[in-house]
Amino acid sequence: MATNARLDRIETNLEKLTQVTGALAASITAHDDQIENLLHIAEIQQQRWEQLQREWQAYLTTIHPRQ
Repeated sequence: MATNARLDRIETNLEKLTQVTGALAASITAHDDQIENLLHIAEIQQQRWEQLQREWQAYLTTIHPRQ
């Protein structure tokens, strides 16, 4: 194979790898963003659950006070 043809093939492959790497990086960033959003939602749900527990405990105390 001629040197120029070989260099062209290597250049083409390098360009393809560059494109794939860019797409992969974007995909990883999008995935990280999704995980971050899910963690934020989980934190909010945890806060709501804790608030609900406090409210129920307060309600139960009003209908059945401890003696």
